[in-house]
Amino acid sequence: MNAVFTLPYSEYAVAQCLSRLLPKKDGYSIHLPLSRQQQGMDLLVYFQDSRRAATIQIKSSRSFPGTPPKRQGIWKFKYYLWFNNFDNRLGDADFYVLFGLYPKADVNRRRLDKARKVEKWWAHIMLLFPAADMQKFLNGLKTRSGARDRFFGFGFNAEAKEIFCTRGPSGPYGSFLIDRRIENLKDFLK
Repeated sequence: MNAVFTLPYSEYAVAQCLSRLLPKKDGYSIHLPLSRQQQGMDLLVYFQDSRRAATIQIKSSRSFPGTPPKRQGIWKFKYYLWFNNFDNRLGDADFYVLFGLYPKADVNRRRLDKARKVEKWWAHIMLLFPAADMQKFLNGLKTRSGARDRFFGFGFNAEAKEIFCTRGPSGPYGSFLIDRRIENLKDFLK
């Protein structure tokens, strides 16, 4: 009997995205730990020119549908992501990716072919946080009484390419989208 290596979809999607943004021809490579219980990292990005590596921890959430507003002037999001708060000790990982999986908008309106490829049904959104920014964000998660909040969440509309924190330090977090933050990772690896 041969061993079967499995990988959570969130880790596969992040590795695939990083492979696109950090191509092999430029000296980058993506590595996975063989142990699924590896503490502190899910992926390792290596840069050949500097011989430096960055560890990445991935936290994932499925999306939850938003409800339409009851009256005009109220702005709600089409999708929400919900994450459990976690302990972030500086040095565990160099970067954190918050990964969200959501259904494509037109999936219910059109008939899909028999191939049933994941890309035809699902889309994803990824936020890339350097460790210091993640620690600052998590330290800002407080309840109204000042205790540490157990959860945080984000709301977004798929077509807008902007994401907002809906539970936690409020505000726009579009600048943390992985396509916009990849330069931070490249600078770290130089």
